[in-house]
This record gives sequence, C-alpha cells and structure tokens, in this order.
Amino acid sequence: MSAPTDDGLCALIATVLPRAAARGGVKPSMSLRADLGVDSVGLMSIVFVLEEQVGIDAFGNVDRFVSAEYVSDIIKIVREG
Repeated sequence: MSAPTDDGLCALIATVLPRAAARGGVKPSMSLRADLGVDSVGLMSIVFVLEEQVGIDAFGNVDRFVSAEYVSDIIKIVREG
C-alpha cells in the first residue's frame, strides 16, 4: 500500500472531524486539542481511520498517538509506522 501524502493524511483526519473540515480543512501545523478540539475519543477515531485506510499498527503506536500534540505528530507516526 502506498503511503498517502501529508495532504491525504490531513484529509483522512478531517473525515473524523467534520467541523474542522468545514472551517477550511486540517493542516499539519494545527494543534489537535486547541485548534481541532480533539479529545481522547476523537483521537481514537483518528487512529482507527488511519489504521483502516493506511494500514498503520495502531496498537503498537498507542503511546505515541496519545502524546501527539499536532497533526504533524500524527503524520510523523504514520510515516515511521
């Protein structure tokens, strides 16, 4: 499976956060909590979508996802995944 672009990953994240998508989309520089309002349930939704669509090992990276502060952190985890 080919790795999606940063924009592609942002678009996947936006599918879980419809309010963020309506405000102009998700960008790597955005804070998950402050800019996008992601809580623990939202974060797990993001992780599950990425696991399903990109094939990342969500369980093996759970600590890294929980400590992610920015969209770019999520992208980095996926890239190193």
